[in-house]
Amino acid sequence: MKAAVLEGVNNLIVKEVPKPMPKDDMALVRVKSCGICMTDYKAFSGERLNLEFPMICGHEFSGVIEQTGKNIKFFKEGDNIIASPVSSCGVCSDCRDGLTQYCKYGAVIGGDGMETIIDGAFAEYAIVPETSLYHKPNNISFDAAALTEPLAGSYKGMIEYSQLKIGENLVIIGAGSMGLLASMIAEKAGAAKVIMIDINDWRLNFAKNCGATHVINSNNTDPIQAVYEILPKGPDVVFEAAGPLQAAQLAFDLCRRGTRINEFGVTTEGSIKISPAEMHWKETRVDASFSVYPKAMQHAINLMESRIIDPSKIITHRYPLEDINEAMNTMNSKERIKIIINP
Repeated sequence: MKAAVLEGVNNLIVKEVPKPMPKDDMALVRVKSCGICMTDYKAFSGERLNLEFPMICGHEFSGVIEQTGKNIKFFKEGDNIIASPVSSCGVCSDCRDGLTQYCKYGAVIGGDGMETIIDGAFAEYAIVPETSLYHKPNNISFDAAALTEPLAGSYKGMIEYSQLKIGENLVIIGAGSMGLLASMIAEKAGAAKVIMIDINDWRLNFAKNCGATHVINSNNTDPIQAVYEILPKGPDVVFEAAGPLQAAQLAFDLCRRGTRINEFGVTTEGSIKISPAEMHWKETRVDASFSVYPKAMQHAINLMESRIIDPSKIITHRYPLEDINEAMNTMNSKERIKIIINP
């Protein structure tokens, strides 16, 4: 089969590799669509170091089951599926608590966040454990289905962790894929005002069609002053979805008393200035959220199947597997959101 093998930093080679064979509790999936996540790009560019070369990245994917292991019970050859990148043991205390993304005995398919990483879906085929498979509804395209995991991650962070409530005011920092999905979720959840902050006017204009009621370019204006002109009492929730440490700092700087923060986007090592005393007197609640668990995946599928949210709205580019290096270069474009690879 053809696969995009990351041999080293900025060294991504599309070549023939052996087609994997599924073990008893796994399925061989013919990959139809796979999104490029920033964790993939950080592996490619060298910013991410917690991986070993060679590696096949790609963890946001959908496809068709081509072969099943003998112990597979709920899926069959020919089924259209959505894959979760989280593979867990199902029996440790974290799994039993529903926190499968914490599983010490599990693995992540082509992604990040767990110690063990197995080959991902920048390839014609990928191996997926049955516990990571979900049936794809017929009214969801393969491209949209590939974005189930990022939609689930945004849902988990915004609704289940930050507990956004109807009528609350929200600031989202970062108009990338995750910030835009979070904005779409917030709009449908009944947020009163959704303020999007970014440094890219093209993305801010894009955000206006994804639930944002107000946009602020923090390169052109003081974002704190601008937010408080819109929300004199300040935001109920600040959702950091940008990634840089400056965004994490801004999230704290935007707080009024009682604001809830989610440091959702920053995975880069480093530190910011925080006053514990100020947090105490403001009663600032700080959350973070990474990866997904089954409940969030199922909710994301339900949101798509019921036509409440269409994540394919954020797809701006599609490339065949052979052009994945061009796709990686496009990740630097100021006029792109989500890129899909179609092997």
